[in-house]
Amino acid sequence: MTKLEPEHPRPLSSLAERSRRVVAPDLLQRFVDTFLYAEEAFFVDELTRVDDATRSLEAVLETTRPFPLARSQRTSALHPAHVSAAELLMATGSLGCLHAFLFHGCRWDEGWAGFGNRIHRADFKRVARIGPPIALESRETRTRVGARRIMLRYEFRFLQSGEVVYLGDQSAIFVKDRALDAIGDSSPD
Repeated sequence: MTKLEPEHPRPLSSLAERSRRVVAPDLLQRFVDTFLYAEEAFFVDELTRVDDATRSLEAVLETTRPFPLARSQRTSALHPAHVSAAELLMATGSLGCLHAFLFHGCRWDEGWAGFGNRIHRADFKRVARIGPPIALESRETRTRVGARRIMLRYEFRFLQSGEVVYLGDQSAIFVKDRALDAIGDSSPD
């Protein structure tokens, strides 16, 4: 008996296809297929640089994609269409999860999960307009790695048309085989 192959294998996600120059498409497709949010809530459209030595990423966020809050804006000359602050923060979470997956081996389908647990600083320097893409930069500044728990601190810098729109200093925790709602400042490690 022979194993039947699918007639049409599932095509690569846009992220895996666009990022193939810097990340193996199969690896990035595994990220997309097993990630804790659906693709429409993942706010990175392309990875353009992955640097293992400095644990830094560069990526692109297309602002012409649908954003759940931006599409509800009432715009005018004084209030132009823009990517909301909440959506920019969601992009930091998307990048943070890519760091955990690519640099620390956190595999969602192997019991890992995580969340952003502290915003140390969030500076929204200017409105991120709908239209031009946003260049996303992230870098790990502190790392504590255990067998079942990883704590990461990141520095974020987002630019649009060469101008800084967001600077952030944020932390996240990733755990293996532990429910996220059981984690808190008072819970034992």
